[in-house]
Amino acid sequence: MLFALAPLQTNGEEFMSPTLILVSTVIFLIISVVIGYWVYKDASKRDNNEVLWAIGTAGLTFFTFIFGLVALVAYFIIRGDETSDEPPEEATGGDW
Repeated sequence: MLFALAPLQTNGEEFMSPTLILVSTVIFLIISVVIGYWVYKDASKRDNNEVLWAIGTAGLTFFTFIFGLVALVAYFIIRGDETSDEPPEEATGGDW
């Protein structure tokens, strides 16, 4: 939205170079992918929907950075405990 209104605010002068816009977009894309990948790997260790959380946080981070950070904080709050890969040992396992 900022880039759409920039020509109106600068009286027709160039607001930002296209190279700077491209570089900042690529940087935000890389940050979004890294956050989405980390959330996916973390949510897969827990009883959460990892695809939904990863796409949600990465998409929100890319399109609206502040809402992406809010989604990341919300994930930290409600993510739950880590589940173990091994099933728990039963007490009767050694009695047989």
